[in-house]
Amino acid sequence: MRTDFSENAISAKVHALYGRRIVRSQYEELCRKHSTSEIAAYLKERTHLAEILSTVQPATVRSDQLESILHKGRYNKYLDLVKYATPKTREFYRSYVLNLVEIQLILQMIRLINIDRTSEFIISYPAFAASDLRIGLDRLAKVNTYDELLQALEGTEYHDPLLRYRSTDKQNPTINYAGCEMALMNCYYENLKAIAARTFSGKTRQEIDDIMATKIALENSIIGYRLKKYYPDMTPEEIKGYMLGFWREPPRKLLDTALNAKTAEEYLEILKNARYISGLGDEEIQSIGLGSQAIRSLLSQRYMRRTQHPAVAFVCFMFYSEMEIDNIVRIVEAVRYGMAPNEIMQLLVIL
Repeated sequence: MRTDFSENAISAKVHALYGRRIVRSQYEELCRKHSTSEIAAYLKERTHLAEILSTVQPATVRSDQLESILHKGRYNKYLDLVKYATPKTREFYRSYVLNLVEIQLILQMIRLINIDRTSEFIISYPAFAASDLRIGLDRLAKVNTYDELLQALEGTEYHDPLLRYRSTDKQNPTINYAGCEMALMNCYYENLKAIAARTFSGKTRQEIDDIMATKIALENSIIGYRLKKYYPDMTPEEIKGYMLGFWREPPRKLLDTALNAKTAEEYLEILKNARYISGLGDEEIQSIGLGSQAIRSLLSQRYMRRTQHPAVAFVCFMFYSEMEIDNIVRIVEAVRYGMAPNEIMQLLVIL
């Protein structure tokens, strides 16, 4: 697929943003701060987030306000990038970001239904994205039960996958959150895969397939690792039930061998032979034990430095910009609890 000239601006902007990312020495400075105010002041004065935080008063900003402003800034960067997309590729960029926002909002509502606190939804959804979403936030905000949620989602691709988790047990109406999350994420990736197949070709399609296949396979590796570690009595078939549908099917024999491992550590050793982990070192394999953000960091580094394709650069940007916000949130929380700087650094995923 030939890259439209205007889309080259996406690659250029993403590489420029990547070059201005928060680096280890800045994270070390942030970990030595003593309050949210000091952290906000440093971010405003000493990092690329100065523009996003230009109206923030560090002395009075709360941690939840700071996080919300950072997410809004990331979303505005997405809008700035996607305006350079062609009509043909815009659907991919939109679906990659906004479908995930919609799913996160639905999952948030399911959590609130389970704890009978649905009234809190209205104050926590990202209002800055409301006009771009296909699900009606006003309608979603009025939901009090799972049946009402299903009614609010009628006509969307989210309704049918969630219908199977409707509880018929009046004595125990708790919704299977993990099942809903898996169903929605499978819906997300199936939709994205179909869009990528009809949008891209050649090297771009190959790199998109590579990065997404690797991401899902590694996410499934995290799931397998954690279930092996914390629920050692689970059977391989039970573990498979918690995994996402693969973008590409893994070698079936290798997966079965890994899932039959006796320990989480043995599981990781077996996965070193996996095609989607080939070329990664022992330290990177161990990052599976650190969670999703470590995986996104790994993939961002791996593809950002070599790709020439705007869509792949865009995916890398979404990976590392989310990771950066997560790091800041972790620092704020850790400082609040009085953790030592070296302990806080251990919590971070750094490119």
